Amino acid sequence: MLKSILQLVRAPNGLTAISNIIAASVIASSGQVNSSLVILVLASLAFYYGGMALNDCFDYKEDLAERANRPLPSGQISLKIGWLFGLGLMAAGLLLSAYFSWPNLIPFYVGFGLAACILLYNSVFKEGLAGSIMMGFCRYFNWLLGASFVVFTFQSSEQVLPQSIYLIALPIWFYITGLTFLSKQETQAKNRNALWLTSGLLLATAASLFMLLFYVLGESIQTQLIGSGLIVVWLILMLKRLIPLWFNFTPDNIQKMIMFMIIGVIPLDALMLAISGYYIWALVVLALLPPCRILSKYLYMT
Repeated sequence: MLKSILQLVRAPNGLTAISNIIAASVIASSGQVNSSLVILVLASLAFYYGGMALNDCFDYKEDLAERANRPLPSGQISLKIGWLFGLGLMAAGLLLSAYFSWPNLIPFYVGFGLAACILLYNSVFKEGLAGSIMMGFCRYFNWLLGASFVVFTFQSSEQVLPQSIYLIALPIWFYITGLTFLSKQETQAKNRNALWLTSGLLLATAASLFMLLFYVLGESIQTQLIGSGLIVVWLILMLKRLIPLWFNFTPDNIQKMIMFMIIGVIPLDALMLAISGYYIWALVVLALLPPCRILSKYLYMT
């Protein structure tokens, strides 16, 4: 039963949600994080795992025909339990985000936006580019949830986040939108044009990282030089894995690329920390990579 639940929520992927929260909170609070961050981490995991469970609930009929081995269509977990589990986790995410800095409700508002995007993606905007954009906003709001730690750090009474934080979350939006659009091809590999959009969005991710490095995050020439080198290396590694797909566009290769990109959320968050000058925190986030890779060998991620 436990393994079925872990399969249902794609347990390894939760580590990428944690890396979002750590990176966003450290950058937004200028490194002034403390143990209270655990509350936002738990809220993020509740939203993520709840969303994954609801995804399979909404896709139940489709999975009966195409993915009969998944926990719900195979009968390992009943559909009713799946709905209760998913909705219960979403409610827990909202409660935790409200509790975090009560009575300041910024984290709750962000959590509500995240929950809305998750439900809209699962129920309405799942297909095509619209679905990919909506999934990008799911991660965007997850990043903002981490960034909302700033209201706890500075005990702000303001009910808005600093404008720069909305810009800092852009790279994850570009990246996840491209990843999701490519993932639509992992079962049938019909639309090779998905590679153009994914490639363009990876370039947009790099461009937004450079913009942040020189105009928002990089406070010294040394940080800008190191950051520029790291961004170039990151982009080369991503394109090195993507380019072979142009010559061998098959479901198996697409799925491998999707797994690589999902796990790649962790290095992207670490890169964000590095270009902000938080090198120790970047290493802390990178420490999530080994357990994520190990879990991915036993539990599917897509």
